[in-house]
Amino acid sequence: MNDKVLTRRKFLKGTYKASIGATAVNALGLSSLLTATNTLAAEQDYKALVFIFLAGGNDSFNMVAPKGNGSLRTSYENGRRNAAIDANQLNAITPKSNVKIFGDITYNEFGLHPACADMADMFNNEEMSIVCNVGNLYEPTTRWKLLNDKVTLPPQLYSHSDQQLQFQSQPEIPFRFGWGGRLAEMIDDYNSNGNVSPLISVSGLNSFQVSSGTDLSAYVMGYDGAVKLNGVTNERKTLLESSIDSIDASSHLMMQKYRDVFSSAKRSEAIVTSAFTEAAQTGVDYDAIFTAAGASDSKIGRQLKTIAKMIAGRNSTGNNRPIYFVEMNGFDTHKKLLTNHANLMTDLNAALKAFKDVLVAQGDFDKTLSFVGSEFGRTLTPNGTDAEFGTDHAWGGHALLMGGMINGGQMFGTHPDLKLEQGLDASSGRGRWIPTTSTSQCVAKIANWFGVSQEQLPLLIPTISNFPDTFNASSNLDFFKQEINS
Repeated sequence: MNDKVLTRRKFLKGTYKASIGATAVNALGLSSLLTATNTLAAEQDYKALVFIFLAGGNDSFNMVAPKGNGSLRTSYENGRRNAAIDANQLNAITPKSNVKIFGDITYNEFGLHPACADMADMFNNEEMSIVCNVGNLYEPTTRWKLLNDKVTLPPQLYSHSDQQLQFQSQPEIPFRFGWGGRLAEMIDDYNSNGNVSPLISVSGLNSFQVSSGTDLSAYVMGYDGAVKLNGVTNERKTLLESSIDSIDASSHLMMQKYRDVFSSAKRSEAIVTSAFTEAAQTGVDYDAIFTAAGASDSKIGRQLKTIAKMIAGRNSTGNNRPIYFVEMNGFDTHKKLLTNHANLMTDLNAALKAFKDVLVAQGDFDKTLSFVGSEFGRTLTPNGTDAEFGTDHAWGGHALLMGGMINGGQMFGTHPDLKLEQGLDASSGRGRWIPTTSTSQCVAKIANWFGVSQEQLPLLIPTISNFPDTFNASSNLDFFKQEINS
């Protein structure tokens, strides 16, 4: 109990559950997966978090770039050189409020990548927002502190593996838990009637969903749903089931463990099958929506379609706070930046568009938060002048928020001034921007919306106390229309 705070909401929820009694659920009895308690809770207080991780370091300063004729556009063109995107090709966005630029100035003329027309529409329709220049920080950092060794830096800065680990956990060593896994532990009362783990990955095992020491672990699915045993039919099926059934308390411990894992996988497969059946009964044509958006065949599109079905089928899973993990690869663009990044942005744009449309169709857009981020941004300056040029590993980069609960059409935080060898440039003229918003601050805001009180946040994000109050208006991180204060 030392890491829980008993709030009025939790007390009322607990007494209500006690008053109606608990109903045992047989995971394989697909017709009785949902109790009356689950139904009421799912309708009244369901939220889903979808973490879309862009692996490799997204060149986000071409995903979001300045337009117009102002000083920010000039700095962008001077730094990007042959990697700059023509202002006329960018999809214009109109921020609802003035965008803060480092150096106490504002600038409002921005656009999204030419391949991101749908994302621009979502931004302008207040369904998406941008978090400017976010990245791993142990503590607030300035160029002067950095150059004079007066600050603690994230370990192994600019390393893919280290920064991916820290973006999904904390900027410190040793690794203890992923923030998704720890978050699931801290709000476990919401998932007490779950029939499958609330941590669900469609991209394999990951650091984000590692718990802090409990037996809570991620359930890993394939791109298109539950992974089934291949070739296990007829005599093979009979032989396998007979072998599993013969394992008892006197068997070797490893045999018992294998039996338990196998049985758990079969139960989970049955629950996922039920969830997909439930999704089909909504009347939403998932294939048609993803095809119309151009996302039916991409890996990221297939993954998000599966997650949409799992959200629609939540009566079968029983979880009121599921946390999903999606990974999109290919962002380490050391070569052919403009071509390769355009392909990536095309797939991301189509997948997010389709995912949004499906969630709207099934009535879950207001309940599902999508957080899109990468381990770091990339240098403003390109690696060369030939046709094969790319960009190098950097630090701060832009992230995205999508959902009906966010203050849409905003550019949160502080955007770099894009001036080389001064201001936020951490290197000698390459444009590696020192983050103006830490990953920890983003996590704090997301976790608070998800159900963690502000007082509990240090249990999830130990480094959050190193930063100014994330919930103060001066931080310019007012992500959500409503926040939980206690």
